[in-house]
Amino acid sequence: MKKVLVLGTHNSCISVMIAALIKHISFNRIDVYSAGLRPKKINPYVQKVLMEIGIDISKEKSRSVNEFIHTKWDIIITTTEEARQRADTILIGATKIHKTFDDPAKTKGGEIEKMNAFRELRDEINEWLNEFIARHRLIPA
Repeated sequence: MKKVLVLGTHNSCISVMIAALIKHISFNRIDVYSAGLRPKKINPYVQKVLMEIGIDISKEKSRSVNEFIHTKWDIIITTTEEARQRADTILIGATKIHKTFDDPAKTKGGEIEKMNAFRELRDEINEWLNEFIARHRLIPA
């Protein structure tokens, strides 16, 4: 089973969503975790838009990269420039992938605008991950 870490700055939105979607797409056949350099509480909109597609992350918590310093990874996915730079110096991983997405937490407006921004992110990540998982042959046959 491949071991994957998704590393962001706060582990509150994008990295959490990527990890949850990898678990979902792979039917838990990829050992995946998410972490942040400076963890904050998981954004509640992440939980809402994932629940819409049947993914329950209500028991998940934001984690610090410090929990994983001595772990050997097959792949490390970084979601911010700061995370990319730090991953090179603090984490052991055979393959490092950097992928950024627009942060929906910066969306202005009310509930509808924010939910739509988080849905767009979820769908964009899902599309990218389907291609990424196939390209890197992460799921054993």
